[in-house]
Amino acid sequence: MFDPPTRPWNWQDRLTSLPACVAIGKLSHTYHGVVLSGVAATSVAATSLTLIGWLGWREYKCRMLEKRREEEQTRFIGAAEASLDAFSLLDAIRDGSGRIIDFRIHYVNHNAEALVGISREKLLGHSLCQVVPDIEKSRRLDRYREVVETGVPMVEEYPVPEHTGWQATWVRYQAVKLGDGLAVTCTDISAIKEAQARFEDLVEFNDSIFQHAPFSIIATDVSGMVTAMNIAAEKLTGYSRNELVGKASLTILHDDRELANATRDAIASDDSVNTAGFEVLSAGAREGEIQEKEWTLIKRDGGRTPINLAMRAVTSENGEISGFVGIAFDITERRQMLQYVTHLASHDQLTGLVGRALLRDKTVEAVERARRYGTKVAVFVIDLDQFKRINDSLGHTSGDQILIETAGRLRRSTRSSDIVARVGGDEFVVVMPDITSVADVELCALNLIARMSPEIQIDEQLVNVTLSIGVCIYPDFALDAKHLLKRADSAMYAAKESGRNQYQIFSESMLKETADRLSMEHALRHALANSELNLHYQPQISLTTGLITGVEALLRWTHPKLGNVPPAQFIPLAEETGLIVSIGEWVFMTACREGKALQDEMGADLTISVNLSPRQFQQRNLVQVIEHALAGSGLAARNLEIEITENLLMVNSEGNLEKLQQIRELGVRISIDDFGTGFCSFSYLLQYQVDRLKIDQSFIKQAGTDPNAAAVVRTIIAMSHGLAIRVVAEGVESEEQLRFLMRRRCDEAQGNYLGFPVSAQEFVSSLQGYNGIGVLQNI
Repeated sequence: MFDPPTRPWNWQDRLTSLPACVAIGKLSHTYHGVVLSGVAATSVAATSLTLIGWLGWREYKCRMLEKRREEEQTRFIGAAEASLDAFSLLDAIRDGSGRIIDFRIHYVNHNAEALVGISREKLLGHSLCQVVPDIEKSRRLDRYREVVETGVPMVEEYPVPEHTGWQATWVRYQAVKLGDGLAVTCTDISAIKEAQARFEDLVEFNDSIFQHAPFSIIATDVSGMVTAMNIAAEKLTGYSRNELVGKASLTILHDDRELANATRDAIASDDSVNTAGFEVLSAGAREGEIQEKEWTLIKRDGGRTPINLAMRAVTSENGEISGFVGIAFDITERRQMLQYVTHLASHDQLTGLVGRALLRDKTVEAVERARRYGTKVAVFVIDLDQFKRINDSLGHTSGDQILIETAGRLRRSTRSSDIVARVGGDEFVVVMPDITSVADVELCALNLIARMSPEIQIDEQLVNVTLSIGVCIYPDFALDAKHLLKRADSAMYAAKESGRNQYQIFSESMLKETADRLSMEHALRHALANSELNLHYQPQISLTTGLITGVEALLRWTHPKLGNVPPAQFIPLAEETGLIVSIGEWVFMTACREGKALQDEMGADLTISVNLSPRQFQQRNLVQVIEHALAGSGLAARNLEIEITENLLMVNSEGNLEKLQQIRELGVRISIDDFGTGFCSFSYLLQYQVDRLKIDQSFIKQAGTDPNAAAVVRTIIAMSHGLAIRVVAEGVESEEQLRFLMRRRCDEAQGNYLGFPVSAQEFVSSLQGYNGIGVLQNI
């Protein structure tokens, strides 16, 4: 969490990889050894210059974000190192089943080093069990597990075994959950414990020790009247002993409401407050124990200071209680550190908004308050439209800027009493209590959409971001916080399906849609095991020879009750749930095996094209999966083609480039699917060494009637050929479209006009009577 930020691009290094021979205004230009037409070269040159400016601005923005992260890190480190307590950050270590078995030390401050007597170089990266071998015997490891699993903070005291070599004999641990780990404050309370042991009997106090003790000590009689106080107590409270001794009760130093809440008694007069309040302060001590608790101290000047107060009874020779001794110390710094760490754990670090866990608690509170006073609560689940495409195209740094600006606009669009949260990715939640009517909800939703309509400045670009909002209202459509959030989420998906940039209020009709979605997700989880998935293959035809050069593997799902489920329904669901990873592995294995069988049966050197989703591309063992599929099937690597979207290329990271290079090193080809629908420039195609482009079917469909679409197709074909990249047109549905593509010298085509997708078993028989050359001659 406190590792240095990732180094941004060095844009000067990037520019050295651009060709210096690109110039504007000449009739022909050489680009990477390829002769381009004037139009193509001018476009490439313009793209290069745009890329130069973009990279420069990106470098500037990266540095600004890096500087802000460094400032945040510096503030945190400064606060942690200045703390008088030992402070550490721990990351959970889990076994294969997900169970926490230990914690790894991620950060320790100077006082943590001093406490355990070990340098931080020897602590960082090691597990707790290595550093503290007795931790499991003390059950502290179990308590740490509970904090991570439940989110409930821990405050406990432990004696330190003598053999550890620590500088302390007693410590107090305060642990709060932070991500998948803990923030732990460890306080040396050895002196407090020693003082408690030494001051068991007021009669035995040595006056010099009493007065010069490093902690505030106040003695009282049985009723709470102050009978003695030391110098530290005068400094802490602001009162002199002459003002309190024999004249005031100990309760004068405490908040009346805090005491009243603790006693839960009605307060009739000042005397009752003093009596009831002091009984609370000394209740445990009256039972013969040391009572220790945190309270708010009211100083003489009215200032409020958090303190830790330990009370113990003083007994006479016959065992009767003759008074009490209280030892107190200021815990302001410790509480500030705890509040800071708690804020980190409960708020989104990028935007500063409320996080998921705190949102849930605050929504429950809002519903309870509305139930008590008969009002309404509206929950708005907000999702940015097409954010993934924007994020992939412009990069994650620009995506972060958009999320920060969105958070700011949401804050400015809501009341101070409303709750604004970020619950992950591009999803936000607004909880509005004290709503009186549905009309108010509709106005609020329209206001949120309107506030997002102005474009956002990102580097040199203006980005238009819209919202899809789902709303659920208590008590109209949900009676608790859980269903409010869940149903608002369902309404948000309905808004997206209705065209985006709008809001939908949850209604009864959506209950069925929600149930259907859950039912489909459940069915999809079992589809692979139940052999319900299969692949269909659509032929790809050479527009020069008319021969079948390859096939595209298309995923199909046939459910016993749902029937043939359209890919447009279940593939996004598989992406969202992560099921696409296991399904994708099956697709690779099956496509390679069946593709090799088709090659053998047809005696043709077919290319087998397999689609790769962005989620699959993030899979760590992707290269190994492809390698295993090739080895298990016998398919030659050069006959496998991976189809990726152009938006994936726009995430121009070294990780992406490295992974694509590893795939190419296997001998596998790379193809760009749906080209023309994103923001990819031809400079990326050279950088990633693309073999083929597939022109999106929307352009093919409109090319016959829309001059702009026809111009896009002509330009893509011309520039691709200039860069030695082959072009496939997908979605060919008519003879007219095929004629147009042949005139423009497109390399290959696929679509229902040329052949429908069919199973591997039906593929060869479906081609009986097919005469590729004859088809082209007739055209």
